[in-house]
Amino acid sequence: MSHHLSALTPHEALEASLRLVAGRRGVPMFVSLRSAPPSGDPHPEAGHPPRTPAQPADLELAESFSEFRDQLRADTEEETVVRTLQSLAYTGLGPGRVSPRAPIPAGQAPDAHRPLSCEPGISADDTEADLRAGHFLRVVNYHNTPASWKDELVAELRGYKADFETVDVADLEQFARTGVWHKPRPGLLPVFYEGYRDNYDVAAAACEEAGVIGWFFVCTAFVDTPVEAQYDYALAHRIKLVSENPRGERLAMNWAEIADLHRRGHVVTPHTASHAPARQVLTQQDIEREVIEPKRLMDRATGGSALCTAWLEGSAWTGESAADRALVEAGYRFVFSNTMVQRLPG
Repeated sequence: MSHHLSALTPHEALEASLRLVAGRRGVPMFVSLRSAPPSGDPHPEAGHPPRTPAQPADLELAESFSEFRDQLRADTEEETVVRTLQSLAYTGLGPGRVSPRAPIPAGQAPDAHRPLSCEPGISADDTEADLRAGHFLRVVNYHNTPASWKDELVAELRGYKADFETVDVADLEQFARTGVWHKPRPGLLPVFYEGYRDNYDVAAAACEEAGVIGWFFVCTAFVDTPVEAQYDYALAHRIKLVSENPRGERLAMNWAEIADLHRRGHVVTPHTASHAPARQVLTQQDIEREVIEPKRLMDRATGGSALCTAWLEGSAWTGESAADRALVEAGYRFVFSNTMVQRLPG
């Protein structure tokens, strides 16, 4: 058995991660980084492109993935992959983690170009290959960030800052384009979903106090809902609330706050309009509402170009659906899902 990053068993790590989910805390996750299949070629040839030798820590992570997977098998392969990545990330990124691999010595060039996989589907074998090649991201997924959690959040983010590099869109683009991480230490993305007002009031300030860049994925229709209706809108659209999100108060960011996050150097980008899953975005009207209009609104507010998006429940980009094609046509460059981040064609 390989040397895991903590003494927890796979089942114990999964249970600990699920407690974070239930408590609305930050949930660590490893996700594959891939290039989406070229437009018009949704089924590339099987297999992976040649890769240069992997880093020892990546090989160890891939071996641990295999061992965790064997113990956490579920009814579907996707659920098996989610469980395995979630438990593995808890051991490597959660409380009690050990420091990641040593920094690259100054002046030492990273490995040569290593093309990313173009496999669109979710499979354990493909995911293990991504880990082995170092083609993955470290992400911590957050939702509500109430004021009572501010000090704890700052401490958590400072801990990540001590061990990992902060990441912006340009860093992600370079990693996806070259297949090689270019900074001395591994990168980590703190991602805040849905566009809660407390993400602006609390999370952004916590990120700045800790010295990290926050990634804010905003449901734009939640922002545009009248204040008095936001509580019921959230409940109707699977935007979960906590006791510090009371009825009658503004629960979503507003557009001035979104523009301010962008000015302050954070990544702020759409998470559809209404928190819709991809499987429900079928008609041209759906596409306009959930894909095109959110980017138009975000770009108008920030004066930039929102390059990332994410679906509720996640969805791998295959190039086969109208929603997939619309992401590219709208100008998005990355789509985030439960087990992977894909760089879109174009």
